[in-house]
Amino acid sequence: MWETFFGFKKTPFSDCPDARQMFSSAAWLQVKTRFDFLVQHPGVGLLTGEVGAGKSTAARMFTSALNPNLHKVLYVHFSSGTALDLLRQIADAVVRLNQSKKQHPILICDEAYLLPHPALEQLPLLLNFDMDSARYLTLLMVGQPLLRRTLSLQMHEALRQRVGTHYHLEGFTRDELDAYLTQQLKAAGVTQPLFDDTARQGLYQATKGIPRKVNKLAMTALRLAAGRQAALVDEAILLDATAEALL
Repeated sequence: MWETFFGFKKTPFSDCPDARQMFSSAAWLQVKTRFDFLVQHPGVGLLTGEVGAGKSTAARMFTSALNPNLHKVLYVHFSSGTALDLLRQIADAVVRLNQSKKQHPILICDEAYLLPHPALEQLPLLLNFDMDSARYLTLLMVGQPLLRRTLSLQMHEALRQRVGTHYHLEGFTRDELDAYLTQQLKAAGVTQPLFDDTARQGLYQATKGIPRKVNKLAMTALRLAAGRQAALVDEAILLDATAEALL
């Protein structure tokens, strides 16, 4: 296997990173700052980004750092019934958690750009307990850029006004990409570089620094390099990997 060829102790470039090995890009630090604010000041947070930018990973890191004795994470699933039926169920759970278990609910709406307009219009009702005198709920909405355009519509003015913090997650910068490659290889047990300068530049051009694309292309390139008994990914291997990875 290609992992054995390069001497990896575990597979690098995973889409499910260990929280202890989260790469501290400038964008991630900005997201973390806003998540910390959201915990300290319960309300509505908005995280947007292109496909593969790391939005769901950031949300997982956010929830994994919460004290389970103080916070309860809830996820929205519109599988059956009306949007109002589901929101009523969530509202009941929110009240029970606050009044009985003394846990503050964190409601995560991942892929929130897919929520229908009626559901989005009802979300402010979850924030209106006791005439807004108490914050029973923290709502984190995560989605592609379409979510921002949707919230700009007049029908969603009530929800938009409640957004206390927002960040748009970008890909790695060119310098961050080099640092990310080094960090991933080292975390997997390899300290020597496995991508030459032209391969790293090509990787950035093909992925624009989007983490999911970086992971996919880097892993494909390493697999091809191992198959060719090449100790280093060069431009030719990277080009072939780009075609195979459909990037």
